[in-house]
Amino acid sequence: MTARGYTVHEFAALAGVTVKALHHYDRIGLLTPARTASRYRSYGAADLTRLRQILALRALGLPLRRIGELLAPGAPPLHHTLRQQRHVLEDRRRHLDRAIRALEAAEAGLESASGAGAALEALLEVIGMQDSIDEMRKYYSDEVWDTWRRYYEEWPSAEWRALYHDVNALLDGEDAPDPMSAAAQTLGTRWLALDKAETRNGAIRTGLRKAWADRAQWPAWLQARLAEHRVDRATRFINAVVWERWEAERLERERGGHAAPARVSDARIGLYRDCAAAVTENPASDVAQRLVLRWKTILEAECGGDPETMREQIAAWRSRTKWTPAMLRYMASCYAMDVDTWRRAADFLESACDRSSLETRLSS
Repeated sequence: MTARGYTVHEFAALAGVTVKALHHYDRIGLLTPARTASRYRSYGAADLTRLRQILALRALGLPLRRIGELLAPGAPPLHHTLRQQRHVLEDRRRHLDRAIRALEAAEAGLESASGAGAALEALLEVIGMQDSIDEMRKYYSDEVWDTWRRYYEEWPSAEWRALYHDVNALLDGEDAPDPMSAAAQTLGTRWLALDKAETRNGAIRTGLRKAWADRAQWPAWLQARLAEHRVDRATRFINAVVWERWEAERLERERGGHAAPARVSDARIGLYRDCAAAVTENPASDVAQRLVLRWKTILEAECGGDPETMREQIAAWRSRTKWTPAMLRYMASCYAMDVDTWRRAADFLESACDRSSLETRLSS
């Protein structure tokens, strides 16, 4: 040690690192020691403290550039990064645990020819999962994904698997089940309760909605689980169950003289009335195109001008041919129309929209 501090070799021996590593840290500005009059590196107690911080963060798997950002003056609180890194390591541990279980099952399955195929399939799913699960990240904000990523690792959860099983068991009966039957409504109540418990966070609900709409693009192992648990089939039936319930509640309120709260704006109601009155017009006419512009103005106001949200609303509206009868009745009632009139108005607006290429203009 010199009068001013440790030489690079002394400091490397003291800290248990290589001289090459210290030179590299100095070169990238991560650990910059003082210099002697002869321009030799000279390390002190503060350098040792910083080096220990660097090594600790490095041991957590953080890259050097990120470590430099975290240790820079004015950097955000370190505990946020540590929490995120803890989640990363926890995810990695769960993946390793699943891989170990899959390997154990594969070993056991290989001992009997009948179980070998299933065991190897399970092993391949675990191996492929880790690389593809981050494909689901695009549907969520970084903050949400930090904690929600694990949702897809075990998707669907044990509770959802049990519910999918029970819904499909009802559908597998000899007769088509009535959505308003006691059995169907009990399943609907379970579904709503489980959905509410998992999606209290609005950002999570938004991400789930986007992901579900894009499920045809999910990784293969997730699509396999969709098929295994017949999720689409169960979801379609529960949608019918819930909409029938809400429609029955709406009719009950009307019979009691209590109108349902307005679900759509006066502007939308006026637009649909005018569309219903214009159904004999040419969709490319000035009358029809002015209706499209009114609709776009309404959408922009309701969606805060966000093109992606507007496109999502248009896509949901265009899928109305797949809506349940109860959903159609409910939607028509919101516009104070019968179903046939509402459908004719919507079809005319869609034809006029196609002539104006509204979605194209939204993306421009």
